[in-house]
Amino acid sequence: MVDWSRFQKLWTYRFHKYTHIAGKFWSFALKYVQLRQLKRQIGTRQLVVIILSEQMGDIIACEPVAREVRRLHPNDYIIWMVRKAYVELVRYHPNLDGYVIEKCPGERVQLLRSGIFDVVYNMHISHRKCKYCPEDPINPTADKIGLTFDNYYDRGDLLYMFSQAAGLPAITADPKMYIPQSVRQTTGALSIPANPIVIHCQSSHVMRDWPAANWNKLIAWLISTYHYPIIEVGLTTTITETHPKFRSLAGQLSLLETAEVIRQARLFIGIDSGPAHMANAMDTEAIILLGKLFDFVDYLPYSGRFKRGEDITILNDYGHPCAELPYSWVQEAVQERLGQPKLV
Repeated sequence: MVDWSRFQKLWTYRFHKYTHIAGKFWSFALKYVQLRQLKRQIGTRQLVVIILSEQMGDIIACEPVAREVRRLHPNDYIIWMVRKAYVELVRYHPNLDGYVIEKCPGERVQLLRSGIFDVVYNMHISHRKCKYCPEDPINPTADKIGLTFDNYYDRGDLLYMFSQAAGLPAITADPKMYIPQSVRQTTGALSIPANPIVIHCQSSHVMRDWPAANWNKLIAWLISTYHYPIIEVGLTTTITETHPKFRSLAGQLSLLETAEVIRQARLFIGIDSGPAHMANAMDTEAIILLGKLFDFVDYLPYSGRFKRGEDITILNDYGHPCAELPYSWVQEAVQERLGQPKLV
């Protein structure tokens, strides 16, 4: 008897695979032509590419690489290769001349093999493949220093590690984000109360998360104890509270709008995630909840202020996942940061 559901899944997968691969080669061809035209336009200037296409937190953390590459190439044309979802993070950087959107790691391999770039600073670790493409992305520089997915968090913070993977000296600078006036105006139209507590509850990986029940308990306590308004950011809403002092903007903001909301915060409370890196880059006081991630126990992804311990409380029950972080630790950290309650 034919298993039609299995048959359907197989051919659905094959359809997505082959259409993706065909789209990859078409996308590569278009980009190659566009980059050739760009090279003619820039004349004798070298075309320099910085490659770190994902994840959000990684790109924010490694922003100082753009400044260092500009220092090394003051007169050259510098672009950042990035996935479409994260274009905002590099679009307004004053040390970049532009960006190129990466369809997938397989397309990245094709672009690098073409020799279209004069200088390459590739921050990716080897062997993070596209689920459909046969190409295996290799970074010889990362391989030479022994940087792998099994040890990268043991080697230092994200900027420290990935700058070396790109062939640069280890960088330890403070990350920055660049918010255009148009984004500030859009965010201003949201009528966000002054000095909110901004929270972020869910990451891209469940191993980084803290239980929803704990978050809801924390928000109920904050509402009953402090006068600060509370705003949730991120992709999806975790908090079920309907109190007037709480407002969820989850799923409603762009990346830079999220960063601008975090910039205005009296305190940011969140798990290890892109918004946590935004808090670091936007000079916002923060409480970050960490925990064991795979085999990584004692790690710190952040450079700059957070690495120096400025305006930051890092909570980590070493050897235990974030989900097991005691609720009382978070409440006590909030009390230390906000001081005595000022009820209204």
